[in-house]
Amino acid sequence: MITRHPKAQVTRPAPRRMLGVAAMAMALNAAAMAQAQAQETDPPQNPQQAANAPLNPLSAIDWLRDDARRLPGAYPVTPPAGGSAGSISVRALDALRPEAVGLFPAARVGLPETIWGPTPGSQLAELIAALPADMLPALRDMSYRLLLAEFAAPLPDVQHPVRTPLRASADPGDSAPVTLEAALPADLSAEAAHTAAPDFLLARIDKLVEFGALDQAAALLDPLGSDAPVLRLRRFDIGLLLGDEDRVCETIIAPPPVGDDAAMIFCLARSGDWPAAAQLHETARDEGRLTPYMADLLDKFLHDDPTLPGSATILPPPPGTPDPLTWRLLEAVGDAQPSLGMPVAYAHADLRGTQGWRTQIEAAERLTRAGAMAPNRLLGLYTERSAAASGGIWERVREVQRLDAALRDGDGAAASEALLAAWPLIQAGELEVAMATLFSQPLQQLELTPQAARVAFRAGLLSENYETVALGLDPERASAEERFLAAIARGMDPAEAGRMPGQLAGAVAVAFGPEPPVSDEMADRLAEGRLGEVILRILADLGGPGDPRVLANGLASLRALGLEDIARRTALESLLLERNG
Repeated sequence: MITRHPKAQVTRPAPRRMLGVAAMAMALNAAAMAQAQAQETDPPQNPQQAANAPLNPLSAIDWLRDDARRLPGAYPVTPPAGGSAGSISVRALDALRPEAVGLFPAARVGLPETIWGPTPGSQLAELIAALPADMLPALRDMSYRLLLAEFAAPLPDVQHPVRTPLRASADPGDSAPVTLEAALPADLSAEAAHTAAPDFLLARIDKLVEFGALDQAAALLDPLGSDAPVLRLRRFDIGLLLGDEDRVCETIIAPPPVGDDAAMIFCLARSGDWPAAAQLHETARDEGRLTPYMADLLDKFLHDDPTLPGSATILPPPPGTPDPLTWRLLEAVGDAQPSLGMPVAYAHADLRGTQGWRTQIEAAERLTRAGAMAPNRLLGLYTERSAAASGGIWERVREVQRLDAALRDGDGAAASEALLAAWPLIQAGELEVAMATLFSQPLQQLELTPQAARVAFRAGLLSENYETVALGLDPERASAEERFLAAIARGMDPAEAGRMPGQLAGAVAVAFGPEPPVSDEMADRLAEGRLGEVILRILADLGGPGDPRVLANGLASLRALGLEDIARRTALESLLLERNG
């Protein structure tokens, strides 16, 4: 949904070619109804705000899908004791299902609750896993909406129709099952009736971790209170990176067993039960349940003094990114590994107050680039003290401090000078959207020099207030390129307002022109009610390498779906950030 400004200022998008598919129109009606509901309640919010917590690539992170440490079958469905083979535990539709958990209602982001339609959970999990970790900020924000909103759970992967509105229980701790009045078909097993879990939920959690959004991933898991080992171990890994190990260790020690000896040994030791930890370590090592490297590392953790030389493991570490437990154990035995160069989720550990100012700033910049941290928190670190050195990151810190001070003083001349000095450094750090979010509005209220005003205009188009910034442009004094960009921000045909060189600009002009391309394949999927699947496929396409044809089709598809705000922001970012991802 696009953020609307006062009615006198809003420019409606130019009429677009209607898609000649009746069923598609019906599918889009669901989105329109959700959008209307959102307007009657709360305006759309950034996922960071909606989650009340700070929101890239982690594609190479091995521990997320390490079968050696993670157990399959998180939600086993078994017949009740004494029951027949066809008995099944069920509960009402409005009961909480793990796949449906979310941080805010679907209507808040203008999407229907039934967005997943008939697409099975396993297919949605594959599409979520395929989302690029490094994508434009607008596309990443749309991904957050899909991952964090509370939608109806997707359909299970079944071969036979279920003739009942009830579902098999996904909670092994549910002690009060609802009796099934309308029996399932005799040839539909209990396990086949619910194979969507936990793949769909785990795909959401793993993608959030890949984005670096650990707080949000934890917020999805905590309300479930599930005994499922795979979910408890996911939460354990997240807690290790957030410095929350004491809390998550309580769930690891509590029954039923999680089946991970290394995690249990670590948590027993953290809780002060060193004899039990040492005994379990000896047993697990002797029975071959620990790798030689992990057995050696845990031995150092349990018995060595980290202040003494040679406390680290003598065995070579396994290749690839260490899992969070290995990483924290290395830190505990005095062989800490820096997070810089590791997946972005590890950067959270540098914000625990145990690192120096520069390390904290570098971690905060990585998380802000990934959309996993609110820009205000980065600004707080930037302005914490005076930069004591020069060059590199310190120049960016110094110039952002100078710009912030000039804006607080309302000094247009000083702000102009500071902006021209700071913006190239901000671009070098790929922090344009974050800084535009912080500084665009106060910049628009000052008298800037002509050169600084041009930079402020482009920065403003990267902020949430891009439409207001575009409406403030004087067409008589603006360049053809500025008029082109302003037309996109207002949802108009940019070719009629100005011009901009480059193939990407041409692709954007096609998408915002009178007849934007929309594929028959997308129309067919919408006719089947697969709205969520369609959006995930669009995000994956647009998040890939820059291709003008893909950009034109993707932007046109977003507009056809009513996702005008995401389409405009994506178009502007494609042209202004000079990168695709």
